[in-house]
Amino acid sequence: MYNYDTSVVPPAASLPVQITNPETGVAINMLAKIDSGAAMSVLPQTAVAGLALEPTGDILASGYDRKMTLLPTYNVTVAVANYTIQDVELIASPRAYVLLGRDILNHFILTLEWQKPHFRP
Repeated sequence: MYNYDTSVVPPAASLPVQITNPETGVAINMLAKIDSGAAMSVLPQTAVAGLALEPTGDILASGYDRKMTLLPTYNVTVAVANYTIQDVELIASPRAYVLLGRDILNHFILTLEWQKPHFRP
């Protein structure tokens, strides 16, 4: 079982992931937030630089604002909860965490349950 990120309101389902550059084997561990509304997963731009990833293609993508933008894609290996997914195509964004979209989430059965802490007087 993984904890919710309570630093945001409302709390967000999150878990640790390992992202690996398949060309060099360099890997980083990061926090990932679950985003079932995203078709593709998203890496922070700092992770792209830290892993020395080279673009492998381009894709037209839009966020919540529905503005279409041509973005470079990067191929990585993603390890989530002792399960490794090879050859995942991701895009990058200026954020501090990974967003796990349906391209990765569809490999799992998810049960999300936030329980507020109980306070006793």
